[in-house]
Amino acid sequence: MSTTRLAGGAYVTHVEGLGFEPGAPCCEATVIDGDMGARALSQYAIRLQSGSSPARAFPGSESVLFVLEGAGTLTIGTREFPLECHGAAFVAPGEAFQLTATGDQPLLALVTVCPECAGARTYDEMPAAFDDAHPDRVVSPKSQRSHATGDRFYRLLVDGRLGCETVTQFLGAIPKSRAPEHYHEYEEAIAVLTGQGAMHTEDKSAPLRPGSLIFLPRGQMHCVECTSDEGLTLVGAFHPSGSPAVRYGDDEA
Repeated sequence: MSTTRLAGGAYVTHVEGLGFEPGAPCCEATVIDGDMGARALSQYAIRLQSGSSPARAFPGSESVLFVLEGAGTLTIGTREFPLECHGAAFVAPGEAFQLTATGDQPLLALVTVCPECAGARTYDEMPAAFDDAHPDRVVSPKSQRSHATGDRFYRLLVDGRLGCETVTQFLGAIPKSRAPEHYHEYEEAIAVLTGQGAMHTEDKSAPLRPGSLIFLPRGQMHCVECTSDEGLTLVGAFHPSGSPAVRYGDDEA
């Protein structure tokens, strides 16, 4: 994996550098884990050219999904949910899930797991477990209200409304600008969806473009700069759960 190391253990990599085997029906690659410096989150990317992924569970952990490209179906136990491009989803602890590609374009998704689970299990047949206390598991950004924070905007995707207690996932929109450096009291995984820019951490920076994947440790000073006239959009997932608007170390804290 081709990675640009930044200050304090932060880094930027890119989907193109994850080493997916060309033409393989199903490929997976680790983006974030404890060996890379994370304390709470882990994340992997999965690409389906066709067919389905393994049925998988992360015992004791919550899983948050986001579709970067393509479309498909999410199966959790006995339930099926349609997944659109840039759609999000939640899988509760104790449940297994499976992704299936639909349409002509490969399905590319990020799966963020919290806490990191070293004992992931795969199944030949999907277990039936499904938490009926939280029947709604898929979120479309188009259905979520936009919130302003300074000159930037965000839409909440997965959070406590779906039953997710450990992670907040959001879609962010940044106009052409560079905000003051700041930090968060959470650990964060970010993926750039559209636009160009840079991630700055103290004295180190890395360029950003669609497909860039970012890891930010808790408390790391940083800022995302957008250099595109049309703006930059990103999806973030962070632990502990809370508001994406809360930040420290600048005038908007």
